[in-house]
Formats: sequence, structure tokens, C-alpha cells
Amino acid sequence: MERLWMAPSYVIVTLIVLGTGGAFTGVFTPFLGFTLVFLAVLTSVVFGIALAGAAAFASSTGKSWRPRALRGAIVPLLIAIPAFGAVNLSSTPTMNDVSTDLVDRLEFAPELAALRTSPEPGAEQRAHFDELQRQSYPEAVPILLALPPDQAFDRARQVAESLPGWQVTRADAATGRIEATGTSSVFHFVDDVVIRVRPDAAGSRVDVRSRSRDGLGDMGVNAKRIRAYSEALGK
Repeated sequence: MERLWMAPSYVIVTLIVLGTGGAFTGVFTPFLGFTLVFLAVLTSVVFGIALAGAAAFASSTGKSWRPRALRGAIVPLLIAIPAFGAVNLSSTPTMNDVSTDLVDRLEFAPELAALRTSPEPGAEQRAHFDELQRQSYPEAVPILLALPPDQAFDRARQVAESLPGWQVTRADAATGRIEATGTSSVFHFVDDVVIRVRPDAAGSRVDVRSRSRDGLGDMGVNAKRIRAYSEALGK
């Protein structure tokens, strides 16, 4: 009987271990790994509420299985409560593409389109996302450097190569273009990054665009990536 009360905990822990471990080692795709963990959270919410309610009912009626219900609720509640907190604290918009130039938007290499699971937005959707970005990430603006373009390009490439999770895949000084990927630490989600360096009155202007390959929302990851790059480049 004890095992029956603890069964949800076993399922939850198994899903989390499989999801994170499988994605981290490359056995599962990032999306599959994330989905398994998401299922673990949903299971935690359902059984956390159910078992906590059962324990409360047992307390009020003097049922002998109250301790077993309490033990069974521990793991689900330990997962569900922080998950609820994270959702409530998150105010990131549902978008997966952030750029410092919304007028002359940087373009990704055409071959990257085949690697994405989310479709390209239409013109109306794009305008909606641009407005979301302006409201949510006003700090995503061009980076101005008091350096000539050739030096600014070298600096931009060096910073991209130095950031954790980044990998520069192409750098063309003639066009001032740098292509890179950013990989998350646990699920190994891969996002595409393109950087453009152009002359500016003050020296050089650096623009950055970061887009997720998977999912419709990024939980603010692309904006954080651009912010981290801007701060590192400006030092």
C-alpha cells in the first residue's frame, strides 16, 4: 500500500531524470527532454493537490492513512510549488526572436530555416512581435563603439567567442557579419545568433539578432543573451 501512495513521486522523479539526462547527453532532442520535465511538473501539480487534499481529509476524519498521504505529497509539492512561483514571476512575452534593429533586420543564413521547428511569422505577426519587443525589451538597442569598423569587428568576434554557450560558426570581416549559436546548459536548446558591424558616425554600430530554433516562446532567453553580449562588448 505504501508503494501506491509513493507511485506519483516515482513517476515524477523518473520523468525529470529522463528528461534532463536524456537531453543533456543527446539521447533525446531538447524538445523531448523539456516535454518530459513539463509532464513531470503537471503530474506534480495534479498529485500534489490531490494528496495534500487527501491528507487534510484524513486529518479531519481520523483516517489511519494520513501519514502515507502526507509522505506521498512531499515530492509533488516540492516540484509544483516552485513551478507555480516561476510561472507567476515570469512576465516574458510569447516570442522567440529578438533583434536590436527592427527596421533593417539582420537575416539568418537560409540553410538554418530547415533546422527550426517554429514557422516564420507573417507580416502582421511580425509587427505584433516587434511591438512586444519594444514594450518588453527596450534595452535591445544597437551597440555603438568608438572604434573603426575593422577593430570593432575583431572585438565583436572575440566577445562572441568568449561567452559561455556560444560558438562562432562564421565570421566575414569583409561584410562585417558574424554567425554563431547559443546552446542552453541543461536541455541543449540551440538558438541562432547573427551579428552585424557597420560604420557609424561615432565609430561603429553593432547589431545583434538571436532566434530560437524550437518553440514559440523563449522565456526571455534571447533578450538576456543580447543583453549579456552588449554588456561584454561595451566593457
